[in-house]
Amino acid sequence: MIAKSRSNAAGLIPVEGGTSLWKRRVRYPTGNARLRDGFVTGHDPITRMVIVLDDSDGTFWRGPDADVEVIV
Repeated sequence: MIAKSRSNAAGLIPVEGGTSLWKRRVRYPTGNARLRDGFVTGHDPITRMVIVLDDSDGTFWRGPDADVEVIV
């Protein structure tokens, strides 16, 4: 069962038991208050953590799913 997502200032957030962000294009925050674009390579809906592969430099970012904004 896929739950509906709700939205907040950071973008779409999966609700309890909700959808995975795996293989989604997202915008995520960096340490210098900039947003970068990337591709979700892993998402754990239980811990609500995502792993994002950066589009431009190939680095990985790991953080809470509440901090990402779904682009596509």
